[in-house]
Parts: sequence; structure tokens; C-alpha cells
Amino acid sequence: MARLAAWTTTRTRLIALIMGWFGAVLVGATVCGELLKRAERPDGSTAFDSSITSWMVAHRTSAWTTLAHGLSTAGSQKVLIPLVGVAAWALIVRRRFVPAALLVVGWGGATLLYSLIKYFVHRPRPPSDIWLADVGKSTSFPSGHATQSLASYLALALVGATWLSKPAWRGCALALVLAGGVGWSRVYLGVHWTTDVIAGWLIAAAWTTVIFAAGRRHL
Repeated sequence: MARLAAWTTTRTRLIALIMGWFGAVLVGATVCGELLKRAERPDGSTAFDSSITSWMVAHRTSAWTTLAHGLSTAGSQKVLIPLVGVAAWALIVRRRFVPAALLVVGWGGATLLYSLIKYFVHRPRPPSDIWLADVGKSTSFPSGHATQSLASYLALALVGATWLSKPAWRGCALALVLAGGVGWSRVYLGVHWTTDVIAGWLIAAAWTTVIFAAGRRHL
């Protein structure tokens, strides 16, 4: 009975910590987005963003464009949802409920964060005449692909390292490379400014680090 009470208390504290950090990241990123808007030009860019986007557009090739589309797909929900879903299901089958929950929370929390921040910030995307991908009417800040890819791949790497009793740094390095490629692809394809991507990476890193630090005792 005492053990159950202790676990209930611990679980309540974990939930409170995760929810508190979610709110902190949401508010912090939204404030940064609003401050960034004050330095923007009428088209939504900064001098830093515009120079990078202009350089990438000027150096497009068919090979780089094919690579960019592939990397962008790797950071999309149509890849991440099945990937996270299969991994979570495999963990649940083996009764690894906490790692499965952390994996889903890592992916789902990051997705919810960037969706809410987009809703509040409303930063315009780059001009549509340079787009090489369809993004509909969604806003630009932060990059959803950058946020969800880094959060999901990092979560997979951390859970996988614990499950297989292997060092986490290799998986995390691969996650960083993949997410880096995804972020590059979004700028190359002309659908995001560089600061959108950087913000997405920072949001994902902050979110994933805290939830796994909070839950590492239970992995």
C-alpha cells in the first residue's frame, strides 16, 4: 500500500513537472516569436533569413532538390506517426509502459507545442513563388518539421538505448543528423525561414530533454 501511494505521488509530480515545462516552453517560444516579428521586414523575413534563403534558392539543383524532398518527407507526420506508433506498440507488448509513454509524449507534446505557437505567432512564410513544396495556408514560426523530427528521433534514440542497453550518444547523434537534414530541407524548399527551423530545434530539444530527465528513473 505504501509503495502504491509513493508511486501515485511520484506520478503526480511527474505530470505536474511535464505540464509546467510544457507551459514554460509554449510561453517562451511564443514570446520569442513575437519579438522576432518586431525585427522582420514586411515579407516576414529578417536580413539573416533573407540572405540564407536567397543563397539557397540561387544554388538549387535537381539532385539537391530530390534530396531535400526526401529529407522533408522523413520529418513529416506520415513517416513519424507510423514510426512512433510501431515503436510504442512494441514497447507496450513487452510491458515497457513508461518508455512507451515517454515516446508518445515526446512526439505528441512537440506536435502540440508547435501547433499552438503557430496559432499565436502568425509569422508569414517566404514568398510562395519560391516554394518547392505545398504547405497550404499554415504559418511559418516555428517549423513543424524541425520540431517534430528532432523530438521524435531523439525520443526514439533515448528509448532505444535504454531498451537495448546501449550507449545513447550514437542514436542521439543520428537523430541530430536526421533532424538537421530535415531543417535544411525546409529552408531549401523555400517554405520556412532559417529562424523558424532554429526555433523548432530549440523547442524540441528543451521538451525532449526535460521529459526524459523527469522519467529516466522509470525507464
